[in-house]
Amino acid sequence: MQRIHWQDGVTLLTGFALAIALFFFNVTPADGGSLTPATWNFVLVGIAAAALAATALLNFNIWEEWIEIVLGAWLIISPWVLGYSSVAILTWMAVIGGAVIVAMGATVVYADWPMKRR
Repeated sequence: MQRIHWQDGVTLLTGFALAIALFFFNVTPADGGSLTPATWNFVLVGIAAAALAATALLNFNIWEEWIEIVLGAWLIISPWVLGYSSVAILTWMAVIGGAVIVAMGATVVYADWPMKRR
């Protein structure tokens, strides 16, 4: 089905925001830790989400939405997996950004679910 979904626009903006967010915040790591994993995580996931959303806007495929859901879920759990959960602003950015990406992907998957149309 060739359709443009507004959710992909939201995911595109969220991805861009995540990719550049750490360059605008003056965040210091707790207890002399490193923010390198968090920085790479935000940049890579943000770029990947934005790229998938842009691709979905140009040529929709349902698999793009499923990958966005997985990326968003990863972003939600990443503060604890990568060890930067002690930095509150980064944890909240990851959880909220991930939740937005998951919600946008899930609403498109639900709206275009083939079994729903029977």
